[in-house]
Amino acid sequence: MPFELPRRDSQEQRTREAPTAADAGLSDRFLDGHDAVLSCLGHRRHADSHLLHDAADALLDAMACTGVSRCLFVSQALLFASRNPLTGLLRLVLANHVADSTAMEHLIELSDTDWTIVRPPRLLDGGTPHGYKVEAGVLPEGPFSLERADLAAFMLDAVENHQYPRAIVGVTSAAA
Repeated sequence: MPFELPRRDSQEQRTREAPTAADAGLSDRFLDGHDAVLSCLGHRRHADSHLLHDAADALLDAMACTGVSRCLFVSQALLFASRNPLTGLLRLVLANHVADSTAMEHLIELSDTDWTIVRPPRLLDGGTPHGYKVEAGVLPEGPFSLERADLAAFMLDAVENHQYPRAIVGVTSAAA
């Protein structure tokens, strides 16, 4: 399955075949010399219905080969328990994506890695960062949206400060 990698030297994008666990060079090319893996993949279309699980499987195998033990994976806030009818409706509409996120999380939780699963609400592009609120095990009170820049800031802070090992955390905007 192809995926796009942005080039650092230009705005062009190049397409490569997605690495799999069977790709013997994955660990050498992508993980050697690194302390952690941050996975921020997301679904764009219906055909991506196994994307998160398959990518997590490949990354966890590569991590085992290289000795990288710390990882953060983005999932989705819809997996938190909720009695909100809108949340229930969204789970039905996005059932394939919810199933993929659930399968990914299960795989990660069974691994021997020092993982953190991050469950943000709806992600927004290009707005003003407002900071973030985080809580283990639940989505914190606040807006049901988060700027991607704030999600990135949380993930970098969490990995640099070794926060939330082997935990599922909710992250939302600190905007009032």
